[in-house]
Amino acid sequence: MGSVLAQMKFDFTNFTAKVSELNRLHKSLHELSDLRWRTQKAEDIARWENAVRVWKEYSGFGEDTKFYFFESCDFLSALASGDADAKESAIRFLEFDPYYYRSGYIKSKLLVRLKNIKLSASEVKRLQKVICNAIVSPQPKSEFKYYARLLKNVGTPEFRQKLQALPVPGLPYLKARLECCLQEVYWRHKQ
Repeated sequence: MGSVLAQMKFDFTNFTAKVSELNRLHKSLHELSDLRWRTQKAEDIARWENAVRVWKEYSGFGEDTKFYFFESCDFLSALASGDADAKESAIRFLEFDPYYYRSGYIKSKLLVRLKNIKLSASEVKRLQKVICNAIVSPQPKSEFKYYARLLKNVGTPEFRQKLQALPVPGLPYLKARLECCLQEVYWRHKQ
């Protein structure tokens, strides 16, 4: 398995710029799709088909490479077995917290595996920071329940105290995220 994973190393160089480009291509694809349906012109349909092709090539959609690398069976199996490189890649992906088509599903798969493997003290600290960032993130987080469930592996009474001191804007959905995590840590580690 290690050799398969070694061939599939994810390149985090300029990752933020790559995600921005992916989002730009995806937005363009949707805009051209709307135009295609409104006009029904052959040239608009051809432009949309080209946009789909470019987006698929850039994203690696349907492949085990590029942005969908983290969803591949080989990567998820390596992560579930506790492979150090897979753990590092998964944690870095969660630290970047990219937001693009299917990224929430990918994050949920990573969080499920990270919940059930042995982590070092430094990995626990990094994932605690990831959870704090997810709580205050203004982005939609359909996968948030998986962040809370990760507290099974990284939640401690000390972290609960940090969560209680976390400055959360007054938005109801952010307060609900914080409360969810506080409850999860409480029930896992009753004091």
